[in-house]
Amino acid sequence: MYATLFLCCVLFGQDPEQSPGDSLTSMNAQWRPILDGVAAEYDLTRATDNARLERQNWSVYKWARPGSQGGNYGDIYVWTNRGNAEAIACFWRAPVDNGKFVIYHEMHSLSPSVLKSSRPGPHQWTTKEGLQRRLVAGAPAPASTPVVRLRQMREMSRNFAAYSLSSRDERTELRLLPQPLFRYQSSNPSVVDGALFAFVCSVGTDPEIFLLLEASATENGPKWQYALVRFSHLNLYVRYKDRDIWEAIRDEQNPLSHNAARTYWLFSEPFDSKLLKPKAVDSQ
Repeated sequence: MYATLFLCCVLFGQDPEQSPGDSLTSMNAQWRPILDGVAAEYDLTRATDNARLERQNWSVYKWARPGSQGGNYGDIYVWTNRGNAEAIACFWRAPVDNGKFVIYHEMHSLSPSVLKSSRPGPHQWTTKEGLQRRLVAGAPAPASTPVVRLRQMREMSRNFAAYSLSSRDERTELRLLPQPLFRYQSSNPSVVDGALFAFVCSVGTDPEIFLLLEASATENGPKWQYALVRFSHLNLYVRYKDRDIWEAIRDEQNPLSHNAARTYWLFSEPFDSKLLKPKAVDSQ
């Protein structure tokens, strides 16, 4: 048992007497201010009405993946408009061969509108179209109370199943987290309620797919709708009640860095380790 514990500690780059939870807490203390600062650099605006999105002042989810030099560590952030989730981003640190780090910027629009971003530097993100919702087949009418609607969303989310395929056709089943990462109730009368769920990988807890569930006003009354967004370099597939409903496959139009609609955006930048506290640098 101790040998297994020691191996896990080596993988995570931590002391054998320190729990994995302590390691993640330590990593969070070192990198959270840095990643919060990266998120604060983004000013996102809807093209349809020029409304500026509001960034939530906290990370809705943090994750870690074991590896050399402490592995990868990231935080998830959400931007809203009138309470609606309209953009999501993951910023994470990753070690490189020379003992330094890069910070990845991974973003996806959740907005039905085209989004524009303003941020210092050469990487300017603008989507080509909004993210479309689709009706959840066979879903009940949205309940009249928030508590019951949350229960409905959790039940509906379990009808979705996802997996990834590598370039060598290695299949990995993705695990749905039982609780939403972000729940919102809008001041926009066209959106009654909504939540973001995540499918995570088998190594660590890195989200690969986000599932948005939303109770929206339609001509026939409120209906449950969904949208799925890619957060992975792998080919992704989603089924709903054993029926194929969505896929994100790497090709010329959907390379590693973006998709055809530019609703997905990924790039990395070097990180100056001098920005970390001295103890944090020594611990890497």
